[in-house]
Amino acid sequence: MEFVKEWCLCVCISLIVAVIFSLFTPKGSMNGFYKILISFFVFISFLYPLKNADFGGFDISDTVIAENENNASPYCEMINSEVKSTLKSKGITGISVSSDVSVDYNSSEIDIKKVTVSVSDGYDKNEVKKIIFDSLGITAEVNGIGD
Repeated sequence: MEFVKEWCLCVCISLIVAVIFSLFTPKGSMNGFYKILISFFVFISFLYPLKNADFGGFDISDTVIAENENNASPYCEMINSEVKSTLKSKGITGISVSSDVSVDYNSSEIDIKKVTVSVSDGYDKNEVKKIIFDSLGITAEVNGIGD
C-alpha cells in the first residue's frame, strides 16, 4: 500500500510541474515541441516509480500451487479414461487402469510417473503395451488381472 501512495504522490507532483511548465511555454511555432516534451515528462513520471516497486506482495502463484499441489486426480482420471477408450477402440475390453501423475504448475507440465493397466488373461500384454505407446505415447506397465 505504501508503494501506491508514493506512486500517486510522484504522479501528482509531476502533473503539477507539467501544468506550471505548460503555462510558461511560448505560444508560437515551438509550442508543439514543448507540448511533446511535457507529455513525455508526464509519461516518464508514471513509469519511473515502478523501477523501485517490489511486486513480491502481489504474487498469488504460491497460493494457487499450495491449494492444488496434491490435487492431480483430475489428470489421473483423464489419463485413465484416455487409455481405456484407446484400448476399447482396439477391441480390448475388461481392463482396469490406474495412474500416478504429478503436476508442475510453474511450468504447466503434467508428469506421468506410472500407468498400470490390468487386462484379462486372453490378451497379449506386449500387444496392449504397444497399442498404448503407439496411440498415446505412454509407456505403461501391463499386468494380467490374475497377476
